[in-house]
Amino acid sequence: MTAGRAGQLTIDATNLRYADSASVMTLVMAAMKVRTRNGRVTLLNPQPAVARLLGLLHAVEMISTRHRGARETQPDTSADGS
Repeated sequence: MTAGRAGQLTIDATNLRYADSASVMTLVMAAMKVRTRNGRVTLLNPQPAVARLLGLLHAVEMISTRHRGARETQPDTSADGS
């Protein structure tokens, strides 16, 4: 990301089957940093257990999740996320 410009950090979490407190804290810290630049953090294809943990910890308020369609092969890199 360039200083002063909004950025999008997309993390492919397809193979992440478990997240402990240290990994969630790392994600939250990254989200806080990105948000200072009017950006956002998105986890791509999180496993149900990981998505549930983020929900229980209210981390979904800072970190969004997105599920890639079966035909989509690359994460969305457009500026508006659409």
